[in-house]
Amino acid sequence: MKQYIKVEAQDSLVRDISSNAIVNNNKSEYENFLRISEQKYREKKEFEKLKTDVNSMKNDLDEIKSMLKSIVRDWIINIGKTKNTCSNNGSIR
Repeated sequence: MKQYIKVEAQDSLVRDISSNAIVNNNKSEYENFLRISEQKYREKKEFEKLKTDVNSMKNDLDEIKSMLKSIVRDWIINIGKTKNTCSNNGSIR
């Protein structure tokens, strides 16, 4: 059976003599600790998901920007071809 020594100035803490570990005997404090730890874990997971989502949106925006540049570049090239075709045929410029 484990033996404990009471920790001074802390009613809920005891020291395990065999391992020298400090143990909290207050169940409500322990449950509160678990609740807070679980909440922090959920918040960390949510933050990581948000970071992943933001990075994904940044990649999507880069792709959209690249596509728009390509469209504009093609449009400008086609306007130039149209002007050349019109001037060569004697059509209105």
